[in-house]
Amino acid sequence: MSSAKKITESDLDHVAHLARLNLTDAEKTTFLPQLESVLEYLDKLNTVDTASIDPSFQITPLKNVFRQDVVKNSLTQAESLSSASKTKDGYFVVPATIKK
Repeated sequence: MSSAKKITESDLDHVAHLARLNLTDAEKTTFLPQLESVLEYLDKLNTVDTASIDPSFQITPLKNVFRQDVVKNSLTQAESLSSASKTKDGYFVVPATIKK
């Protein structure tokens, strides 16, 4: 591995700005070596020969599993509303969840 820095404090400041993070000097001192370590590990991964490996987007053998769309009898509007404590004009009446 090269000893050249992969990330500078300026890079860290830029990323922190994009993430809307206000980093202290102590946090920058902590995070710079950690990010450098992550980037060094990614360099190791980049050396792996993957030319003969097919890309995989799904690791399980599942395919799109759908049931048949079958029309069945359902409740009428009156049946649906029959056990509701409050109704108005064919709709359920429920307490407000959003205050204006």
